[in-house]
Amino acid sequence: MGAALYASGLYIQAAKQVCAASDLNPHDVTPYLFLGKMVQASPQPLPCSEERLTRFLGDHPENALAHYYLALALWKRAGPSDKTAVQHDEELLRASLDIDPKLAEASLQLGIIHTGLGETEAALRDYENAKNADPDLAEAYFRLGQAYKALNEPEKAHEEFQEYQRIQKTKAAALERERRESQQFVIVFKDQKPTR
Repeated sequence: MGAALYASGLYIQAAKQVCAASDLNPHDVTPYLFLGKMVQASPQPLPCSEERLTRFLGDHPENALAHYYLALALWKRAGPSDKTAVQHDEELLRASLDIDPKLAEASLQLGIIHTGLGETEAALRDYENAKNADPDLAEAYFRLGQAYKALNEPEKAHEEFQEYQRIQKTKAAALERERRESQQFVIVFKDQKPTR
């Protein structure tokens, strides 16, 4: 139910269903991972996400995603204005990266936090780390471009924005290819005669 609601863009209702699923078997990581992906995609805080992701982290402190997803949930609720929450977010993200240094999204989120605090040099390092961990993470290039622009380095900013656009075009082409292949499959399937 949660997955269907999520696919329909009903994030709040989907979160409630996934939270309920996590309560049925609190030791199963699947609902927490799905809830974390929802938190990542949602433009707003999701109900019950902090509580359930806190439980996930408590049960699985060795899981890098448990730290990362809880940091995201806290950030969505508090943002850069709550200094205590920002400090807690940083600690969670650093713990996540201690467990999995290749978790590019955690480095990216650290950069976003540092940007929000006006710490452009620190943000620049975080975005570089994210880019190095996942060379296809387009947002890392975009945010690097913004950081270089803030540091008055237009050539470097331009290079990063160019790379961002290249990755976005590549991803858009791949999505279009998948869409066409799906349509072709439906057409072929529809044209087949049933066998008995």
